[in-house]
Amino acid sequence: MLADPGPTLRFETADFIVRSLVIGDETEEWGGWLEDPKRAAMLNAIPGRRSLADLRKYISGFDRRDRHLFGLFLKPENRLIGIRTVEIDRKRRAFNVHMLVGSSDDWGKGSADQSTGVLIDWLYEVCDLLWAEGTVLAQNKKMIRYLLDSGRSITGNGMTPSAAFDGKLIDMVLMKRHRDIWRKDPRSSVLRGVPALTGLEPPQTGLKPS
Repeated sequence: MLADPGPTLRFETADFIVRSLVIGDETEEWGGWLEDPKRAAMLNAIPGRRSLADLRKYISGFDRRDRHLFGLFLKPENRLIGIRTVEIDRKRRAFNVHMLVGSSDDWGKGSADQSTGVLIDWLYEVCDLLWAEGTVLAQNKKMIRYLLDSGRSITGNGMTPSAAFDGKLIDMVLMKRHRDIWRKDPRSSVLRGVPALTGLEPPQTGLKPS
């Protein structure tokens, strides 16, 4: 683990717990998620099964300050079904988010929409960042249309080496969205008129309820 990591964060949605992953969360099932090159490409990772030691090393590489690794846990059984990574550039007040749901059986159950709501709100409103940035495969026209409809704009494109495909150059589209656009989204805390979730546990007062 990196020295002086940030706090473990936890967000709750209707159907999921979104929590910082820590040593002990690694599982054999998670280790097999990246065997599929298409899934590995979602995180720009080299395809192949990860050992539990590999996963522990991966978890330890996130400082929980500018680099976060979140697990998506399905309620009520608290089963890990996916991960989300967050990279923050505080100087530019920008962030980049990636997501992987491990099994096709867990696709389409709301994890993307619900985890996006709490995490993006936290990044914009609590972390006071301005820009959500990301890249999409140029051939993924459906995703590009979806992101354009959600308020993102295309800022460029370029050929990028893919770790998932032996360094092969792939055509990527660069996209970004400003905080003001997010604030018009029905999931935003500003539009709903409620405080954004901080992910922090409330402080313990030491007082017993009367």
